[in-house]
Amino acid sequence: MRFSPLHQPEASAARRNVVLEAMARDGWIDADQLAVTTVNEPVLVTPSSQLDNSLAPYFVDYVNRTADSRARCLTCQPENLHDYRSRTCSNSPRAALRRQLDHLDKVHKNLAAKPQAALVALDPKTGNVLAMVGGRDYAESQLNRATDARRQPGSTFKPFVYAAALEDGMSPVQMFADSPREFVYDRNKPYRPANFGGGYSMRDVTMRTGLVKSLNVVTVDVALQTGLARIANLAEKFGLPKPERYPSLALGTKEVTPLELAAAYAAFVNGGRRVKPNVVLSVDEPPAQHVTTDEELEAPVISPTTAYMITNMLSDAIDHGTARSARDAVKGTATAGKTGTSRDGWFVGYTPNLVCAVWIGFDDNEQLGLTGAEAALPAWTDFMKAAVEMKPELGGRNFDCPEGIKFVEIDADFGGISTLSCPHRELIAVTERLAPNVECLMHGNLPDSSGIGADHVTEADVNDEPVLTQHSRSPVLRFRAKDSSSLMSTRVDVDSRGRKTLTNSMR
Repeated sequence: MRFSPLHQPEASAARRNVVLEAMARDGWIDADQLAVTTVNEPVLVTPSSQLDNSLAPYFVDYVNRTADSRARCLTCQPENLHDYRSRTCSNSPRAALRRQLDHLDKVHKNLAAKPQAALVALDPKTGNVLAMVGGRDYAESQLNRATDARRQPGSTFKPFVYAAALEDGMSPVQMFADSPREFVYDRNKPYRPANFGGGYSMRDVTMRTGLVKSLNVVTVDVALQTGLARIANLAEKFGLPKPERYPSLALGTKEVTPLELAAAYAAFVNGGRRVKPNVVLSVDEPPAQHVTTDEELEAPVISPTTAYMITNMLSDAIDHGTARSARDAVKGTATAGKTGTSRDGWFVGYTPNLVCAVWIGFDDNEQLGLTGAEAALPAWTDFMKAAVEMKPELGGRNFDCPEGIKFVEIDADFGGISTLSCPHRELIAVTERLAPNVECLMHGNLPDSSGIGADHVTEADVNDEPVLTQHSRSPVLRFRAKDSSSLMSTRVDVDSRGRKTLTNSMR
């Protein structure tokens, strides 16, 4: 069984070959003469005039290859396969890519080459491929970039770094320095990553913020503290090519295909359980009667709680992170996703029932010069809108929350449990073991101008006489507690400008 996208050689040439084979069979010519005649015969391949009208040529090619590689698929009923293909593929992925490529053609109008694109969407529960586009024009190029073109995924790889960190017991509110840094690995080799665009907040941020804001320096720090071997092994369990153990692996340097990346992201929706992409719904049975067996289910690669915490972070990436332009793009639907920028532009995102990966770049590996949010995200948004409008069951208002998850409001700047005075608060999903257990010490716990604050420190708690001490370049007024046992090592430092800082041994 094969759906051929190209015409066979001309009928006259085909008839002549039949005659030559018959002559060899009957002894009129020998095998050598037949071989010489066949070798000298020109091969004529005529492009089909109906290529542009075919439903999903890249998808059909991939189905053919999959069927050829599985012996039991040789008995597939063509009508079953066609029914599956008709029900799952539509023109929406091609239309979404075409609109974005037309826009990019205007951006790169002075270049000889035009950017290519690929899109693949699948069901995160079953792995069934629901849509696939492998290029901008099948008539011009039959290379399926969704399945065969490996490119660096950039920051779309970062969720797997953070998943490994969470599995290793690192808390999403652990603090990391967001500033230029040099890391040393393999005993004495330096590595100096830089944030995209060279921007830094120059302060400590939570691990969670490192993923939401896609901070390279923080991600490398998380990777080195987690262990490069642990991350590489976990990536392989997700179905991705195993990266070499260098710090740069954290930034997505190991090449992958869009199909591999989409299938790996499905585990975040599927309770940490990996799925294998599937393009043949059933063999020797009507598609509606096919039931997924235990043998077809993959073992969990991460815990359900880790998968949900990553989804919670990637939801914030759309809400106020690098993918915020897609916020509320699919009305009434929960979404999560991650941008990626290498030489190409990537976006991988999902709803509770649909995962979609979009790649846009040049075939010759030239710099696209656009971020993933600029290049790939608009096409992803257009496709997801159309898909959910056409089939609302592909959306979903909420991601399934597993047992063991609690929601904690934290101070987004410092990672502690928020107080009423914290200016930046956010609700995060976390396990009991990884949740913060102290309140924010930077807001709401300092004495106000009247000497009374949230912690009710009064004049009775400190000496009337301050002691002037010298710290670095600024003189500091330190109030010594009358009862040192009540405050232990806690103190309030006031610098020459009147700024107060609560200092203790737990900071």
